[in-house]
Amino acid sequence: MDGSSFERFFDSTKGAQVMITTNLFVGSRYPVDRKKIRLKVVEVLNRNDIEKAQVDISIVGSRKIKELNEKRLKHKGVTDVLSFPQHEKDKLDDFPLPVNLPPHLGDVVICFPEAVKNAKRYGKMVDDQICFYLEHGLMHLLGYHHD
Repeated sequence: MDGSSFERFFDSTKGAQVMITTNLFVGSRYPVDRKKIRLKVVEVLNRNDIEKAQVDISIVGSRKIKELNEKRLKHKGVTDVLSFPQHEKDKLDDFPLPVNLPPHLGDVVICFPEAVKNAKRYGKMVDDQICFYLEHGLMHLLGYHHD
């Protein structure tokens, strides 16, 4: 598994340093564009006015996502993406943290086999499908939901 990466970005439009930490965990048999995933995290969070955050992204197989879906959410079967928020968007600073440690938004878990299957179905590249699921999961971490 690929470990964490600490990334800082300067947003010239805001004149401030943006600190986004992406902890990326990918099984060795899943060929993904790690840089594209990290950039998608920054893009989505910046678009939602999040300048300091830490997020964990895991790319897993069908068995693992099924287990998480059934045990944690009480839903049956395999799914494409799961989100496990740690904070509400407007309460990111609800408890004190060390100066250089951004608040942890939560975890997004993406099923690689589902991304492959749906990329073929929709005529997309697998990494683009993964980024689609990633954005969906991040929006859930930020408090946006659907029925």
